[in-house]
Order: sequence, then structure tokens, then C-alpha cells
Amino acid sequence: MSSLPVLQVDMRNRPVTDWQTSFWVAFLLSIVTCGIYWIYVLYKLLDRRLQHFERMASFRQHLIEVLKERAAAAGKGEALEQDISQLEGINLEATARDRAGDKSPVLWLILSIVVGVIVYYVYYFLNDDFRAHEANEARFMGKASEIMAQLGIPQQPITPAMVVPERKFITYLILSIVTCGIYGIYWTYTIVIDPNNHFDVHAAWEAQLETALMAGEQS
Repeated sequence: MSSLPVLQVDMRNRPVTDWQTSFWVAFLLSIVTCGIYWIYVLYKLLDRRLQHFERMASFRQHLIEVLKERAAAAGKGEALEQDISQLEGINLEATARDRAGDKSPVLWLILSIVVGVIVYYVYYFLNDDFRAHEANEARFMGKASEIMAQLGIPQQPITPAMVVPERKFITYLILSIVTCGIYGIYWTYTIVIDPNNHFDVHAAWEAQLETALMAGEQS
């Protein structure tokens, strides 16, 4: 049985795991509700990080299985064994990084409410984790594209764009303190919009990958 349908399930789950919101709508509703709505938004930001990372751990593993099956069917299992082994190594590193530490949404939301300054650490790892995730993802898909090319699967190289910039935690923290929290509004904007952009990029290259694999299935 082909692993492609299982991989497609991972793709279909994208609207569920990759939640997006408008910063300005969230900001205005938070003002109107005296901050209560922001508690909900912060939980969703933490939860979408967890859900997206877990979806992609499943996605990467199932893509590896699809490529193994295609290699075996093409009689190239032995020839591509080292390449696929390298891909598996990248996947292990990416998954370990994504799951490093206890980033429970409920735990960190409660800590942020009880000890207000904790929210700055939450802002830090929401940026840092997504940036590392994105870099590992680019490595993984670059290698997967090489293997697909060797299998004769028609496609342009899939190179997910790096859209989550490195944001200097100390700089953002100092500026937020010096401006009495005003700069923190911009910081808040970044932790909403950066993953939004990451998810938009995902929608494009996942569609490209699915098209290529479906064409490869029929050829």
C-alpha cells in the first residue's frame, strides 16, 4: 500500500494546525476586552507552534516512506540508500529540535499570566523555534528534492523560503523596557506575522510537492 495517501492526510491537516490571525484584529479586540482576548491569542500562538511542528514531524516521516517506496519500485533502492539515510538523519535532527524542552501551551500561558515577565521568554522561543524549524525544513526539502530528481519525479527543486528573520532577543527586550512597553507592541506583531508568513510559504510548496508526487505516481 502506498504511503502517499497518508502523506496527503498530513497536507490536508494544514488548515487545522497552521492557524492564522490578523494582528490588528487581535490587537483591537484585546484592547476592547481589556487584554482578555490576548490570553486566547497567546494560547493559540503557542498551540499552533506545537501543532505545526508535530504535523511536520509526521509529514517528513511519511515523505521518507514515499521516497523509499518509489526508489524500490524504480529498482534504485540500493543506489539511493545513502541519500535516503542522510534524509532520515536530517529528519531526526529536525524533530529533536522541534520537540526540545517542554513547550506545553497551557503551562506557558499560565506562567505568562502568573509571572508577567515570563511572556518575554515565550516571545523569544516563538521566534527562535520557528527560525530553527524553518532552516531544518529547508535542508530536508532540499535533500528530498535531490532524491526526487534522481527518481525522475518531474518537479522544480522545492526550496522553502526563509521568511522568519532572526530577532535579537536582548535588543527587543531592552527596547521594550526603555519604551515602557511600546516597542513590545511591535514585538507582539512579529510573533503573529512571522509564523503567518511561514504558513503561507508552506501552502505553496506543499501544493508543488503534491503535484509532483501525483505525477510521479501516474508515470
